[in-house]
Amino acid sequence: KRQFLPFASYAVDKTDFAYGYSLEVDGDGAIYTLELTEKIYQGLTRSDRGDLRIFNSRGETVPHYIRRLENRVREQQPARELKLFPLYRSKSSSQSNGDLNVRITTNEKGAIIDMNYGKQEPADRVLNGYILDASEYQQVFSEMEFGWVETHPDFVIRVNLEASNDLNNWQRIVSGHVLSHLHYAGHKLARNEVEFAGKKYRYFRIDWQGQTLLELNSVKARSPASYSEQPRQWSEYEVKQQDETQNAYYFYTGSVLPADRLQIKNLQRNTLARVSIESATDIKGPWFMRYSGIIYDLQYENERVSTAPIHLPYTTDRHWRIQVVDSEGRLGEAPQLSLGWLPEQLLFVAQGEAPYTLAYGSARVKRQSTPLAQLMLNEDELRQQGKLIKSAQLGSVVQLGDKSRLQPSRPPVDWKQYILWIVLVLGV
Repeated sequence: KRQFLPFASYAVDKTDFAYGYSLEVDGDGAIYTLELTEKIYQGLTRSDRGDLRIFNSRGETVPHYIRRLENRVREQQPARELKLFPLYRSKSSSQSNGDLNVRITTNEKGAIIDMNYGKQEPADRVLNGYILDASEYQQVFSEMEFGWVETHPDFVIRVNLEASNDLNNWQRIVSGHVLSHLHYAGHKLARNEVEFAGKKYRYFRIDWQGQTLLELNSVKARSPASYSEQPRQWSEYEVKQQDETQNAYYFYTGSVLPADRLQIKNLQRNTLARVSIESATDIKGPWFMRYSGIIYDLQYENERVSTAPIHLPYTTDRHWRIQVVDSEGRLGEAPQLSLGWLPEQLLFVAQGEAPYTLAYGSARVKRQSTPLAQLMLNEDELRQQGKLIKSAQLGSVVQLGDKSRLQPSRPPVDWKQYILWIVLVLGV
């Protein structure tokens, strides 16, 4: 997945911003990254993060980009090595495992310890498949990676994969899958993986038709990847204003943090009410509906049962309104609004010399509106080239401008207009 780093193209100064941090870096990275904190979100004036800049030691802005973190974390268990046991067929037979009676010996745990091919002479048999022993593992597998030596002759072969739990009854789970190993124009083209529906099996069998020789030296099995939700940070806010006639509660976050979860806390005991929850960038609106439904906080047999966190569309709104729709519903005297959020990731290019300064909070700077040059950033390519993306840390607080920077600048006096009016008045 490619990300783009916009370059700042117009001049701004550190003193244009109300707040700042020094950034601690190790000095040899090409690109640095850090997560934005709640305090930074509280200082930003723009929901699009347009009043944030990174400065180098010469006071020049450097390219930066802010991106959202993935909502879920992918967890992949390590691949497991399976034991290989070759299968043969008679050279005079065209059928898989034809003419060969294989006797398999297992131990008390079911692991294969020996395979007897009878009286068939090695010179009269040809490799036609493998049995793969997965009996020692408890997890479910859904993918296999086959390994062979680099000097293996080129081939394109269709294989079948079967599975069993007793070595007698086999079920085909993959049919006619293509494996290949080719060299062309100085490049190696290999296809050595097969995917299948995940289910617990103790043994697998791979075989193929024809005279192609496929000598495996390893088979690695992988379980399906699991995903877990990123743990969120939670920020709580007290009621700012209450409208008793409308049975509505107003909250002000004073922040542009990226919320996507919501909870209503500190409800009076045994609350059950139908509510509508709205948010807005300005107290005057417009207001947008974020949730409509029932919230509750009940006591049942010494257990407390409350509404699960509400999923929201991503929003940076500062103003929130909770209105009780039921005529008799109440939330209590002091309900709390709790917003869950994931910190965004800031990346910046280490142009110029350190120290670097993060400056934020200004109603005077504008988000760039002209087309800008862009740096294409692909993390995998950077890592392959040895240009690791490294972590930066927030250092000490830096005094830049003051809180007046959070207010828009007064428009300049139009002296020409004043002079024109004076001339007209004197003329009259």
